[in-house]
Amino acid sequence: MGHLISELTYEQCQDLINEDTVVMLPIGGGSKEHGGQLPMGTDYIVCDWMAREVTKRADVLTLPTMPFAYFPAFIKWKGSVSVDYQNFINYTKDVLMSFVRYGVRKFLILDFGVSTHIPLKLLALTMNNEYNVKVAVSDCTGCGREVEKEVCSQPSGGHGDEAETSMVLHIRPDLVHMDRAAEEYSPSFPKTRGAGFEKIYFPNRMVTPHGTNGNSTLADPVKGEKILNAEVDDIVAFLEEFKAWDIGDGDYKG
Repeated sequence: MGHLISELTYEQCQDLINEDTVVMLPIGGGSKEHGGQLPMGTDYIVCDWMAREVTKRADVLTLPTMPFAYFPAFIKWKGSVSVDYQNFINYTKDVLMSFVRYGVRKFLILDFGVSTHIPLKLLALTMNNEYNVKVAVSDCTGCGREVEKEVCSQPSGGHGDEAETSMVLHIRPDLVHMDRAAEEYSPSFPKTRGAGFEKIYFPNRMVTPHGTNGNSTLADPVKGEKILNAEVDDIVAFLEEFKAWDIGDGDYKG
């Protein structure tokens, strides 16, 4: 249903860019450590795959996946790239403004990061107030969460874990080294968390021995397929509502 802008000619783009267009911008780190079992481009690989699957099913104009963003937790891991948060916000804004100037008012950022989520939410709020433009931002910790909880048995996770390793096993099994999988968990500062929720934000970098958080030894490609399909389903369901919504004055009134 949708289109990948990188595969269109300039002439083919003309009728696709207007006030009725929903532009999707995928963001997934292309060079960030993911333990001994996963490639540095794990986030990019998964995000780009998801973007293509969503584009098959939703009426969106999809931009190329951005490989560099704000990932401060990994700056001490050689080869990991992190862009200053303000530069990241400004750069992303410039990308979106390239379409705002031609009338586009609806955007979805397919965000396959965690630290990226805060600056992208700030950007979304700014774009809403300054340009009357709606920038929706997906949350990789929420999309497909119900299915992930059903198929995964690790007690906790979040990076290079059972779920993420399973997803790459489904998409690019040739890049996964299961003999290097590990079980390890990022420590939480005392009294900052409740049962499955955060009470106090406490910044920390990745400090586990292998640079992962969770139990990647439990990964399986079938689990990955189920999680990925659930995430795509969540994104497509939102886009169907977003596309049909009459943006009007830019505020949703139910």
